[in-house]
Amino acid sequence: MTHEPDQLYQAVQATRPLLRNITAAVERGSLREGVTVGQRAILEGLSLTPGATAPQLGAALQMKRQYISRILQEVQRAGLIERRANPEHARSHRYWLTPKGEAIITAIRADEMEKLALFSEGFSAAELAAYHKVQLALTRFFADMAKEV
Repeated sequence: MTHEPDQLYQAVQATRPLLRNITAAVERGSLREGVTVGQRAILEGLSLTPGATAPQLGAALQMKRQYISRILQEVQRAGLIERRANPEHARSHRYWLTPKGEAIITAIRADEMEKLALFSEGFSAAELAAYHKVQLALTRFFADMAKEV
């Protein structure tokens, strides 16, 4: 089966404006709830993995350790998360959402899911599954390419 590399190249090039627009839309929704895009990412990460450590969040969100640490401090000061000692490692901490943090990420996600549900009506389940499959493969492909010397 022959594939059109030019068509895939064009799709990859369309990713840059897509990411800019996703970031802008997510930022608008997050700011309505009083959090930044980075803070929203941490809240969502902790909603999916309660009790995660900073390194676990960094790996899951593919963000640098220093950035994760700074954002964790911000959301902790805002009362959106709580930090607890990690019984498995003396110098490490685990993080949980507070009720306030849980309410904020729940509201943000509900708004996003409502909008995505409307958008997705224009596509079949097979089309959405194919898009997801290609997107994940491209993410792995470029991550591997970035590791090459």
